[in-house]
Amino acid sequence: MPSKQQSIILGGLVVTILSTSYLSYINMLCCLGVLTGSMVAVWHYTDTNEITIRSGEGAVMGILAALFGLVIASVLNFSLIKMGIRHDLAISQAILNFAGDSMPPEQYDAMVEQMEAEYTIGMMMKNMAFGAIPYVIFGAIGGLIGSKMFKKGGDEPADFEG
Repeated sequence: MPSKQQSIILGGLVVTILSTSYLSYINMLCCLGVLTGSMVAVWHYTDTNEITIRSGEGAVMGILAALFGLVIASVLNFSLIKMGIRHDLAISQAILNFAGDSMPPEQYDAMVEQMEAEYTIGMMMKNMAFGAIPYVIFGAIGGLIGSKMFKKGGDEPADFEG
């Protein structure tokens, strides 16, 4: 079976792009960026090699593409935040602008404190750890969908040969 590495990297790069800076808000729509990147990985692999893959293979490819994208996007986002591009605060700022007057003072103060806190490598690692769960789930779903959508060269292969 041909190597999946190039396809996983391509799908991971799509996940990275759709998970970096302000584009990351696309993932608020059922992890759409993760689903898209995972499906791209499967599409590229099946199209390039003119083969059909099992659902499980698609799911694994989707998970790997999603995790690759998560790691690279986390590093890029950390770098952007350190350069002063604070896309991570956009939603908090919108909430404060919209509902700040109706919030309990403690909640308002906690949000302001969080917004003013320095973004550290520890925070990036924590966010990456928490992000891994939905990225794995939606990466697998994207890979499964891709394996069903992008069939090449006939039906899905049998589980057992012989």
